[in-house]
Amino acid sequence: MENRKINLSTYLLRSDKVKAFEEAVKKLAADVRQLAEPLDGEFISLPSEPKEPDWLGAVRSALQDPDNLTLEGQSPAGLLVIRRGSHTFVVAFGHGWLHLKDEWVEGDFGLRVALNSIPPDKVVEIRAEQVFARWHIASERAPRASLVNEFGVEFDRDVVAAMEGIPSVKLLGEHVRGGTSLRLDLPFSQLPEVWDKSAQLFASDEYKKRWPEVGNVRPVSDESVVARLEAQLDSEFASGHAHKKLVLFTPAQRRNEEAQVVQSYVLGRMSKSAALRPYLLVGSWLDFLKEENLSPSVSAARESRIHLLDADKSEINNCTVFQCMCYELSLDDKQFILSSGVWYEVVFDFLKRVNKAIADIGQPAATLPPWNGAETEAEYNRRCATPPAFLHFDRANVIFGDGYSRFEFCDFLDQKTKTLFFAKIASKSSGMSHLVEQVRRTRELLFSTDGSYRRVLAKVFKKYHPTVDADWLKARPANDDWNLRLVSLGRPKDKLPFFAKCALWRLNKDLTERGHKVSFTAV
Repeated sequence: MENRKINLSTYLLRSDKVKAFEEAVKKLAADVRQLAEPLDGEFISLPSEPKEPDWLGAVRSALQDPDNLTLEGQSPAGLLVIRRGSHTFVVAFGHGWLHLKDEWVEGDFGLRVALNSIPPDKVVEIRAEQVFARWHIASERAPRASLVNEFGVEFDRDVVAAMEGIPSVKLLGEHVRGGTSLRLDLPFSQLPEVWDKSAQLFASDEYKKRWPEVGNVRPVSDESVVARLEAQLDSEFASGHAHKKLVLFTPAQRRNEEAQVVQSYVLGRMSKSAALRPYLLVGSWLDFLKEENLSPSVSAARESRIHLLDADKSEINNCTVFQCMCYELSLDDKQFILSSGVWYEVVFDFLKRVNKAIADIGQPAATLPPWNGAETEAEYNRRCATPPAFLHFDRANVIFGDGYSRFEFCDFLDQKTKTLFFAKIASKSSGMSHLVEQVRRTRELLFSTDGSYRRVLAKVFKKYHPTVDADWLKARPANDDWNLRLVSLGRPKDKLPFFAKCALWRLNKDLTERGHKVSFTAV
């Protein structure tokens, strides 16, 4: 084995999925060759057919003599399979990783190795997934190895998808990047020792001492629990409840190994006349099922194929709707989320901590009229603002900032008790996320040492409530001058989706630590 350094992505197969992997991949193989001793394994080369790029037609149309202009490209791919004791590793070359199914690999193999080898002051990049707001990915990269506190990731809120840094384990080289796979830049001849060491690091729980905040959710490995979760999801599909909570998120955008930009989607069969969709929406899938005379279910989601296309409308990859699903549900008083085809359980200690913190958020004595269940948020806000003491501000946008952004100050307010009300129908976590972000923005702008926002807000007061005295906006209010009151239409705080509770808990914690008064009301 040569000593030249090479950048490799290594996956660890689940021990119970090795046979399924070998049978499936070898059927596709163009060639299989055994490795030389002392290595135990084989190299599987995968077929690659020459393909004319989609942009070539546009180029031909601009040429005086387009005849005989032929360009073809191909991307070789292969999988190196290595058995080390009870572990089976797979190194992906080219686009070989596309042939690895999620259920075959240990989803947090690389991340666990990274957490066990990167000190908190040697972090270069953190890629995290916020699962309880809008299901989005955030990535921060520092110009040099930095202390983890310098990154904006909130470990008690976000699921860490990947981490890169300088390891304290010299055997791993100068840089480690770990997510689903482990990415290293090392001499090829050194890899057998590295695979053995990475297996030890993966099995270790030492990272919990170094990173106590990480790991508030963990993959569900018990297949009987997975079966019950999917039966529960089927039940919620049948009742129509799931349609309101379900979010679809492209798995390719969430793979930390490969950066891919998906520009459009095709549901179902890929053909020249297939409809291109710019967004991946639950409604699009439901419409597709109606066309096929199918009902939404887990099995239908597993059978519904989604093709992911780039800017040239070339297929990058394809997956199932199930692999795109983001969903949360409760089972046996435990909280679970479905994310990228994998079920995760919220760790009990974290669940208990969040529920206690939510229970401790105060509720003022003053009551609001009950929501009738049929009103829109705008209709409810107008009804609440009827009494003279309440001033209506819903949709009274404050145009402010360099980009002339539109901010809603609050939905209505009570000058007598100095209470700002923010109301939202919080039927799912994204609704609570909107509510939380509105409160957070108002807090940042209204209580800022810079009075620019308050001067613009005073003009809005004058426009909508010309007889109201708004002189208090001339000076920065103290943090505890106003009560920031969140109003949930239809759901008490103990009945909110769990990750909506997380958003509320985090907001309350942040604001009360700054001296603000926060309260919560369900109507």
